[in-house]
Amino acid sequence: MTSTQGAIQPLPVTVLCGFLGSGKTTLLRRWRLSPALRDAAVIVHDLSDFGLDAEIISGEDAAPESGKITGRVAALHGRHARELLSESLASTLESITRLHPPVSAVLVESTGAARPWPLIAALTQNPAFHLRHFIVTVDALNLHRDCEDGAALDAQSIADPALRAAAAVLVEQARFAGIIVLTKTDTVPKAASQRMIHHLRQLNPRAAIALSSHGGLQLEQLESIAPPRLDRLRGLAEKLGLTAPGAAATAADVDCLIFKDRRPFHPRRLWDCCRSQMGTGLYRTKGFLWLASRPGQVLLWQQAGSQISFELMGLWRAELALNRDGKLLPEEVAHLRQLLESEDAVFGDRHIEMTLIGLPEARESFARALRECLCTDAEVEAWQRGATFEDPWPVTLRRTA
Repeated sequence: MTSTQGAIQPLPVTVLCGFLGSGKTTLLRRWRLSPALRDAAVIVHDLSDFGLDAEIISGEDAAPESGKITGRVAALHGRHARELLSESLASTLESITRLHPPVSAVLVESTGAARPWPLIAALTQNPAFHLRHFIVTVDALNLHRDCEDGAALDAQSIADPALRAAAAVLVEQARFAGIIVLTKTDTVPKAASQRMIHHLRQLNPRAAIALSSHGGLQLEQLESIAPPRLDRLRGLAEKLGLTAPGAAATAADVDCLIFKDRRPFHPRRLWDCCRSQMGTGLYRTKGFLWLASRPGQVLLWQQAGSQISFELMGLWRAELALNRDGKLLPEEVAHLRQLLESEDAVFGDRHIEMTLIGLPEARESFARALRECLCTDAEVEAWQRGATFEDPWPVTLRRTA
């Protein structure tokens, strides 16, 4: 908490909400580069038990323990994001008040399936904090492609049931927003962006609307916008029937499935699977994987709707231990090999761990399709002999900082 002329000021809390894959993590990673926010605490509210977003934000080699703070990053994933949200946030906020040196602000990235009022209520239960911004990100490309630039949102005139369910979540989030950030505006015509602004203003006339492309919007640019009024948000929640005890913290039917395996994906089969097996009810997938064609690379997979991206996170220890470029000292190689002794005899530390988020049938169907993309025993043996595999995925990848 800050002090002005002896008075203790509550710590400002900025919440990034928004449907799955709408660009929240991209904005948050950019904001944390600002000198003004380097001492901020971060709370990552993640539906998945995997906790990938907290791992990316914290920069740790493994996902931070759920319900705990690692450094200045608190990971609230799995049950802590759903059934235990209020209790876990109470504990987390109390822990943040004890951090040294003290934090100047708190940034919260919520799961894309979040229902806004339970999250707001849990974040404002401690008087040492106040809600500075409740920001909702909206994916301009999805709004353009699936929702008639927003014209179909409030009327719910979307034919596809999965897209209609996603729109309902987006609408509820947008109604609670103090600021709506229209992301990925570089992917749609300018006239479409203007139509989106019109429809979003009809949905929430009080919200300020900002445009962002390539995650370039800075939090400082929003400083002049007044904090949301908690009494208004509570009144809206009561009107919508969201204040009942035990109200769900996340959208109904939107849940996650963890896909794990040691074997690599066959690159061509994974490519074909993504082109034919992704239903509209598969809202978001993310995680780490490896391809038989690129055995050294730790690949970060991100999918939202029809958009898929790979990022290079680094190299697997099993690859580093080979010391192909001769840059490692003998003792460094020995240390890597010691770490690998407890890993798989064939694959080392290479593995696949992905979160599939969406409606039940869609995520189960895609998980079955992914199983068919894994290399067979014969293909694994071929990989060990140095066989090549057809790889249609982009060769040049962005490297995650």
